Amino acid sequence: MKLALILLAAGDSRRFDGNKLLYEFYGKPMYRYIVEEVEKLPTDFFCRKLVVTQYEEIMDYMGSHGYEVVENKESSLGISHSIHLALKALEGEDAALCFAVCDQPYLKAATIKALAEGWQASGKGIGCLCNMGEFGNPAIFSKAYREELLMLNGDVGGKRVIRSHIGDLYLHEVSDSLELVDIDVRNIPAMGRKP
Repeated sequence: MKLALILLAAGDSRRFDGNKLLYEFYGKPMYRYIVEEVEKLPTDFFCRKLVVTQYEEIMDYMGSHGYEVVENKESSLGISHSIHLALKALEGEDAALCFAVCDQPYLKAATIKALAEGWQASGKGIGCLCNMGEFGNPAIFSKAYREELLMLNGDVGGKRVIRSHIGDLYLHEVSDSLELVDIDVRNIPAMGRKP
């Protein structure tokens, strides 16, 4: 089954006190970590790669790294708006959707690959990473869930859809809980481990 990657990078970083995606995290902007991990995957792993963002620097960088850029001019509408924009850009594309965020600097390419392969083998409609029962990103949705994703509104993401369909969910357990950590506040030095 074809799989399209959607990187969500349009958030306003309200809790971070600054733009966390452009924040220098151990020597590089936070958003570049996932880009570098995706580059380690086979070139045909994703049939299309999109990034939804409001930031010029991210648009320029991602556009030069093989991503289709979808501009979000209304990030105040919440994550659901980014999801809707991505789905509109992928209209007519016969592919499952892999949503990922750009503030998980510890996430590894091998984990993304294992999630996708495990989900496909499971025959389930949804897949996501987890650690000790906690759901995490990335999350994969078969095309059957597009309409439900389009019904999301406000600052509500795919986890609402996931929780409504636990019986159709493949969970891929990660042993290193840091892989699921998204950096929302400036307590980074407390983590003490470079990605």
